[in-house]
Amino acid sequence: MTLTADIRDDLILVDEVEETCPATGVRHTTVTARRRHPAVYGVYVGHPVSGIRVGRIAAMQAEVRAAFDRANAGAAQRVATFFPMRTTHLRHDEVGASEYAGAEGLFTDTRHFTLQNRLDALCNADGVLLNFGLRDDEGRWRLSNGIPFDWGWAAHAGKPVVAVISRDNPNWSPGLARAACLATEDLEEGVRALNGLLPHAAARSASWAAAVEVFDFAGCPASPDMIARLARADARKHTEGGRAIVVVMPEGDRNRNWHGQVRQVADWVLPSREDAARVVRHLVGA
Repeated sequence: MTLTADIRDDLILVDEVEETCPATGVRHTTVTARRRHPAVYGVYVGHPVSGIRVGRIAAMQAEVRAAFDRANAGAAQRVATFFPMRTTHLRHDEVGASEYAGAEGLFTDTRHFTLQNRLDALCNADGVLLNFGLRDDEGRWRLSNGIPFDWGWAAHAGKPVVAVISRDNPNWSPGLARAACLATEDLEEGVRALNGLLPHAAARSASWAAAVEVFDFAGCPASPDMIARLARADARKHTEGGRAIVVVMPEGDRNRNWHGQVRQVADWVLPSREDAARVVRHLVGA
């Protein structure tokens, strides 16, 4: 079963390489991705979500995309935008709907949404735009404990950060001021500034980057070598950043390869390869 068979995207290419342990039949699949053209850039847009109707969020996201289109009018450069929890395509009439339709059970906790955002901010993005200029539905600023993760990841990875924020916003902080190349109250100015930084972003590379590693232990006997390979994947995740680890074990803790550390190392422990394929598509698909 090919994990990425139905991914169709004009911004990225995906590939997968599968290895099978000849002694046990355990399968290890590495899914990699890269952008199709070096003039295509990714921007992760961090923004508030609490207390804000989906329609207002969707309108703001459309405004950001339009601003990048204006900034690149007549140029070869293109920008793809990634938003928290992938709410990119929600419409005004889809309040309460999930972009993970058919896979809600696989993306149910903060860990999974946080992993998606980290993949977007660290792997897919060449720059990060922080748009704090969105009040809640009562007209109040809200302090966000989630957005600092966005600029914390980006600052460590050397990605350019631009913040759209007013000085009376409670999210203003000395750390944000140090991380941001520019802080402005005007969204259009912020988009233009970050757009100009993208050709010099630290992440300029067309090389393949590992996005997901899948370990399929379903019905297999004990395989210490593959468990060690799982541990090496976890080490790569912590030293190189970004990638997700998926384990397929329909037998759960009755599988001969089960150990408590499998649960700690894996981002998902799933009952089937079909579920694994759905997770992979959501992680690397547009």
